[in-house]
Amino acid sequence: MKKFYCFQSLLILFSVFFFSCASTELRVPGETELIFKNISTEYYNIAEGYMDIKKYDKAAEYYKLAMRNKELNLPAYYKLARSYALAKNWEKASQCYDELLKLDPENSMLKVSIAYITAMSGKTDEGILQYKELLKANPYDQNLLESYVALLISVGRGEDAEESFFVLKEKFPDNKQLSTFAQQLDELVDNFNADKKAVQPQS
Repeated sequence: MKKFYCFQSLLILFSVFFFSCASTELRVPGETELIFKNISTEYYNIAEGYMDIKKYDKAAEYYKLAMRNKELNLPAYYKLARSYALAKNWEKASQCYDELLKLDPENSMLKVSIAYITAMSGKTDEGILQYKELLKANPYDQNLLESYVALLISVGRGEDAEESFFVLKEKFPDNKQLSTFAQQLDELVDNFNADKKAVQPQS
């Protein structure tokens, strides 16, 4: 009889254990962190998708969500800064790039981005001065010189743009943007002449 009760107790204990396993979701060690990481990765991928279709404001929202993951924090923050710049949200872009430069003070590409954003935000002379300082330190940086020409054309500095264009052409005759810049400079001159003619007094 004693053996029977002992066996019965074990059977009940086994039944309770089996039922609890079947009815209760057990957490695997590290599962929560893995789920969180996967969700953050999905946020990052969604942001990348929005960048591809040029919906930069939406991309920024998802980059900020992805930043909650420590492993994605820095790359997502860099992409966040870029999305702000492409959306022409110069104030937020400037804040982000300034923070990134503090983390990587020798990064020349960050300095170029800051110079460009400074100029495009309305501080044209300050941005151009930053470019000149960078070019002085890196006179044979093709990407930097190319970016400078593009900036000068964007802000309508025709004479400076033309001068820098010829420097780019002389140093890097195979640069792929030369034909585009030449066309843009012609358009800039045409627009300038048209505006000049429009304001001339009628005789």
